[in-house]
Amino acid sequence: MNNNKTVAPFQIETARTAAAVVTRLTAATGVSHKDNLNCGDQTLMANYVYNDRSYDTVYTLMDAVGVVIESYEEEDGILPTLFNSPTEEPFVSVVPYHPDKELEISIPVFNREQTEKPKGNRPFTGNFIGVVKDTSLFYDVDPWSDKKPDKMLAIEFKDGAIKKKNNIKVPPPAQNKVYVQGEEIHLLAEEGEQWIHRLLNEKGEELRRRYFSLGDKYPREIIHLSFDDSSCLLTEEEGKLELAVVDAAGSVTPKALFDLGDPVFNTWPPVSIGPGVSALRFNTEFGNGWMVIHKHQLVELFYSKGVDGYKNLLTGEQISIPEKKLIISGLNKTRENALAVIIYPKSDKPKEGKTLIIINRTITTDGNG
Repeated sequence: MNNNKTVAPFQIETARTAAAVVTRLTAATGVSHKDNLNCGDQTLMANYVYNDRSYDTVYTLMDAVGVVIESYEEEDGILPTLFNSPTEEPFVSVVPYHPDKELEISIPVFNREQTEKPKGNRPFTGNFIGVVKDTSLFYDVDPWSDKKPDKMLAIEFKDGAIKKKNNIKVPPPAQNKVYVQGEEIHLLAEEGEQWIHRLLNEKGEELRRRYFSLGDKYPREIIHLSFDDSSCLLTEEEGKLELAVVDAAGSVTPKALFDLGDPVFNTWPPVSIGPGVSALRFNTEFGNGWMVIHKHQLVELFYSKGVDGYKNLLTGEQISIPEKKLIISGLNKTRENALAVIIYPKSDKPKEGKTLIIINRTITTDGNG
């Protein structure tokens, strides 16, 4: 296969403040963000860049201080889904242009000279959850049915190349939350009045299980999950953020984090950005933001309500962005204890949105970035 050609689709502006580096990517006609991934200590974004007739899939690589390294135009497909290989090389699943078929191929983002174009397969709709041994893993949940089994896609590698793909039906219960750390795949799902915690291997085989009760608390996200030491789950009720700390015996201790004041509508799975440090994004009726948790402590919480940009409700520091109605569409680790947050100003016509805004910020675990 040929390597993707370099392109320059954006006007780039960068502003550096004490709180963060804010980079603006502005396209001539339009741009929409599709996916993002940490690529070493950099951010790799997959975007659609629109022109008068159609659009191109463009990858943009940015370093941890907001400098755009390069942009590349994808020549072999659309609907990009980014993932890392076991050797931490960035790969992408795309759907090649075809008048009659919608088949997906998985290929390196860079350095394709030694890659033969693979045969396509039915697209997998799940999310990349991490790497275990020689396998990159995706997980898919049907949010509308607890009867339909969860699915896991295991992409097995050998000598840096994809060897085969395995589609795995996960035994019930369905609608699991997933947590991957090291070589362990943990699942958490509701079963009756209890929660079942299971450990799987990369083949989908169950290795361990246990049950515990959270009472009337619902775990929005997994901060940490373990059979052998304490686990940590994020709960929320009417804006009150708490952790449910579950010990190895299944006893649960609540720990208050912060009263946001507004009920949380949605959260997204946390991203590990350093040892014991997790970042996750959220939204409410009145705005959105992200929080960082370190060893059961909230170290920062940025929220867009009532400000132009984002304000850290713990310290008062502000990241100023003049546009209204900002939407967070991605978050990933860059360097250790540093993150990139990808944002776009909401538009009534998404294809007419011309700007992406990327915040790069380093976090210190005492809460001062």
